[in-house]
Amino acid sequence: MQTGMSSACFYPLETEKSVRLCGEMGFNNIEIFVNAPCELKGNLLNEIKNEVSYYGLNVVSVHPFTSFAESFTLFGSYKRRVDDTVELYKHFFQFANEMNSKIFVLHGAKTMHTADGTDYFERFAKLRDTGKQFGVTVSQENVVNFRSQSVDFIKRMNDYLGGDFAMTLDLKQCRRAGESPLDFIEAVGNKIVNVHISDYNLQSDCLPPFEGNENFKKIIKALKEKGYNGKYLIELYSNCFNDKKQIITAAEKFDKIIG
Repeated sequence: MQTGMSSACFYPLETEKSVRLCGEMGFNNIEIFVNAPCELKGNLLNEIKNEVSYYGLNVVSVHPFTSFAESFTLFGSYKRRVDDTVELYKHFFQFANEMNSKIFVLHGAKTMHTADGTDYFERFAKLRDTGKQFGVTVSQENVVNFRSQSVDFIKRMNDYLGGDFAMTLDLKQCRRAGESPLDFIEAVGNKIVNVHISDYNLQSDCLPPFEGNENFKKIIKALKEKGYNGKYLIELYSNCFNDKKQIITAAEKFDKIIG
């Protein structure tokens, strides 16, 4: 299957077991959500790496468990903590190197936090440039209740950075923020490097693809017109599906429409 999935779909199952499940389900492309510092080194790092190797997985992207703290660390007002956070994230970039992954997913700062505008963009650039030293692209994900939930903010970010910018587009986060994925695509579609897919209906804003009302063909068409050639990764919360067969079926259907 070309359509991939995130190991986060099985949270709070241990990361190495989640990666194994992705492989057992027949997926080729995955995102690894790192859930604890101990997974970045030693035996657990090797276990995760062995699962990736055994199933021949392409690790499209890496997502850190530290997203919840980025408002107060990378985007906080205490300079030493900012610098230390950049050093800390080098461990995630090294993890990405171990997995032959090229994309790192960043949530950033929440909307009520002080880091905004130029200050925010400069912090992102600092982490972006550090990621480049490891051959890793730092991508800003759109996330509800974060600065990045807004199309306008993402556009200003790209403009300020002179186009040296990358984005992970998440469909469920668009819904939760009341933003259209098509507006993000129109604004910065040529900077999107990673896409998290899911579906929705009146009862739930996060469902397996093709179990709801999302117009995937329209989104795929818009992305193709902007030159997108990256992967589509199913990312769900574990309470949003009942059986892993739902994810497999969704991926098989998605494969047919991406060609």
